[in-house]
Amino acid sequence: MKYFFAQVYNVNEGKEDLKVRNTMKIALIQPEVPQSEDEDLLGVYPPIGLAWLAGNIKEQAQIVDLRVTPLEIDNWDVVGISCQTVSFTNCKTLAETLRDELDEAVIVTGGHHLIPEELLTFSDYVVRGEGEITFKELLSCIEGIPMSPILGVTSHGGSNPDRPPADVTLLDPPDYDIIPLEKYCPNEGAMVTSRGCPYHCVFCTSPFGAVWRGRTPSQVVAEAEILLGKGAQTLHIMDDLFTYERERVLQICEGFHSLSVAWDLPNGTRVDAVDQEMLTTMAESGCTKILYGIESGVQDVLNKIRKHVTLAQIEKAVSMTKNAGIEVEGLFMVGNPGDTPKTIKKTVEFAKNLDIKGHFSLATPYPGTDFYTWVKTYGTFLDVPYEDFEQVPVFETFDFSAEDRLQMLQWASAECK
Repeated sequence: MKYFFAQVYNVNEGKEDLKVRNTMKIALIQPEVPQSEDEDLLGVYPPIGLAWLAGNIKEQAQIVDLRVTPLEIDNWDVVGISCQTVSFTNCKTLAETLRDELDEAVIVTGGHHLIPEELLTFSDYVVRGEGEITFKELLSCIEGIPMSPILGVTSHGGSNPDRPPADVTLLDPPDYDIIPLEKYCPNEGAMVTSRGCPYHCVFCTSPFGAVWRGRTPSQVVAEAEILLGKGAQTLHIMDDLFTYERERVLQICEGFHSLSVAWDLPNGTRVDAVDQEMLTTMAESGCTKILYGIESGVQDVLNKIRKHVTLAQIEKAVSMTKNAGIEVEGLFMVGNPGDTPKTIKKTVEFAKNLDIKGHFSLATPYPGTDFYTWVKTYGTFLDVPYEDFEQVPVFETFDFSAEDRLQMLQWASAECK
């Protein structure tokens, strides 16, 4: 196995744009995701994260999405694999297949799995956190360009310090030209306009860190125009917190209004990050639906998961959204800290009183989260493989068994269709 972790100096330090020479064949692979909760709710959308990577190393990469196309191995020099916790086993199997076929290839993993040591069992390098700058520098290092220790990289030689959050306004946009958009949801486009969330909910894996950063309104509208030019008629804004910066939202709405495009927020936003004027402006610009991350209808549970909202704020946001003419749905979880069968019944009653469709999922303590630490203290972990996370209970407590959790999930989902 080859290693290229030259810790000399960064020959590109101070340069605005680090270019990768046209000497390597690079593949960026999205593995299959077993029983994906997101795909059940949102459908299969293009791998936007890999498109961001490709857009920031220019024409070097080929994107291979195994959710929509079979694997055809080429003579790749570097393979990047996007790994989520639930796809960990698939990623490992894929890497082993690549090793058999491409003995000299460098395998790099990244994504939303928070234990780099596990990823190193089948890869040469792990890119932690946002990957655009880190991956670009790592490619230069692999090519033999002397580099100082690359921030945000873990290798078999150890881990370098984290890379600070990127200024997303300085990144190039995703490269949609190398993605066969027709293989995904027809006439629909998906985009991410901001990163980061400062609210520290216990269950969140915080893939983009705690510092919120948004693309400029002009950048967002320009990217929307690209997707519309490729046939999209509806845009899905996949941000965790699109409505965080009010003035930015209003300016984006002005641009969307000029495009006459329908759009929505299917990935959730916060009830305390909207107001009536904002929602009305969003509706007038084409916004058709918002999914709020409500999580629970019991204040004590909301407090325990550090949601930092009240039931009254939830009720007000739902009412304002309906008044604006925007469809409202809610995202709820079964099995948060403090949950029992009794609290789930109260949450279902709360959702019914809101008169919205509720999407219920199992609260899952992912490794590296505060929720995971809580379970080690107050619960009992069950022997559940990563690929079954979110599909079956991962833990239980003395007052909420795994069997009861699954039964309450099924009941709540049926009650709030």
